[in-house]
Amino acid sequence: MQQSLFTYDITEIDKVSKIIIELIKQKNKVLFSGPVGSGKTTLIKNVIYDLGYKEHVASPTFSLINEYELDYKMIYHMDLYRIKKEDELYEIGFEEYLKKGNLCLIEWPEIAIKIIDKDFIHIKLKEISKTKRSIEIKSL
Repeated sequence: MQQSLFTYDITEIDKVSKIIIELIKQKNKVLFSGPVGSGKTTLIKNVIYDLGYKEHVASPTFSLINEYELDYKMIYHMDLYRIKKEDELYEIGFEEYLKKGNLCLIEWPEIAIKIIDKDFIHIKLKEISKTKRSIEIKSL
């Protein structure tokens, strides 16, 4: 397991995004944890844009899963905040998305941890101030 912990200013989000992009070259599932307002969606949007997506990237809070197609792969941005029971994951086809082998960026993954194989990156964000974030990255 590799682990790193650091703080960053939100003006440095591009640097953090590039670190994550390097990590996803090795693993295609990235879990994002942290309280509301910690910057999960903002960071994920930045990663998707940095991967080359040119159109609007929206939060999947209500749709649960947004799909973005790049020339070379699909990206699934999932937000599990509204999922209350594990059974609901099966209803939305969560496991099928994981099995496709495409990049899965998953917010609020705690309810799904048991059904995600252990080959993932877990990013935990915490708001320190309006412009500072703490980030812990574990590659399992």
